[in-house]
Amino acid sequence: MSPRRLALLLALALAVTGGAFWLSSQRTLPRDPDYGTPVLAGLAGRLDAVDEVRVVGAGAQVLVTLKRIDGRWQVVESGYPADVARVRRLLIALGDLHVVEAKTDVAERYAALGVEDVEGAKAQSVRIELRGLPEPVALLVGHASAGQGAYVRVPGQRQALEARPGIDVARTPRDWLQRTIVDVAPERVQAVEVARSDGPAWRALKKARDSAHFDVPDLPKGRELVSLGAADPAGGALGNLEFDELRRAPEAAPAHPDRAVVRTFDGLVVMLTGHADGEARWLTVAAAFDADAAAHFPPAAGQAAPGAEQVRAEADRITALTHGWEYRVPPYRFDAIFRKRDELLRH
Repeated sequence: MSPRRLALLLALALAVTGGAFWLSSQRTLPRDPDYGTPVLAGLAGRLDAVDEVRVVGAGAQVLVTLKRIDGRWQVVESGYPADVARVRRLLIALGDLHVVEAKTDVAERYAALGVEDVEGAKAQSVRIELRGLPEPVALLVGHASAGQGAYVRVPGQRQALEARPGIDVARTPRDWLQRTIVDVAPERVQAVEVARSDGPAWRALKKARDSAHFDVPDLPKGRELVSLGAADPAGGALGNLEFDELRRAPEAAPAHPDRAVVRTFDGLVVMLTGHADGEARWLTVAAAFDADAAAHFPPAAGQAAPGAEQVRAEADRITALTHGWEYRVPPYRFDAIFRKRDELLRH
């Protein structure tokens, strides 16, 4: 290689290196001097003192009120327990909220970020109010930002901010409700008894905790199950059962309801009553503890199972949650609970 060609290649390499260095320096721009500072200073260490959360929307209308009553969060507008995990996530996010970058401090530009005052009839923002602290805390939450955060502004302050983490704040009471009615793992279930209003009653049971399938005794003469595990789905019908809608249970029970009783090896008994209302399917739920059943099916050596007091407390929690309420559930979940006997049998 000639000296001239070598010099040209060396100059080209230096130019490329210098360009890369320049580009790198442009990407590492100075950060906002407030980067990383808390938006709501001191809140993170005082979250346990918060006993009420309000979500306020356009026209200063209170959309949702979450209140801690006797140690339990409740959606005031519905009079029903709140999703504690969702409430906790919101509070933790507010405590962790930190500045990414200062945005506009011009009031006329707040609407572009969704952080205008909620008193306006067309306000896009929501104001989150926290109570129970020595001084009330509030925050205006606007649009989500491109950087997995949100635009926010503290009421009374001019400066709008981009902040992280993002704030998940639902605007309807329904979205804050504890949606799970009951959650019984299929392996816990020992027996299911179903009495449909439009067909014969039937029951399925397991004789031991390690049984692979449910047995269906007392089949009609000459009839057999569609398959060995035909009744098994009945044992999973109460796994993470959630409602779509709830309402106060009527004083008078439906004339011809469907009924089901689910019994576990550890003594939990869940009783369900269902009926159709047009296209909707509604349930009422109650629970109890059966000490005799728990004693009859002791866990095998080395097998984990909840103790009697734990199961009794679970039954009490279910009944306290569901008493006086009626739940609309998806039709497919309803049909899984109140399955017709003939659907299990060969024709």
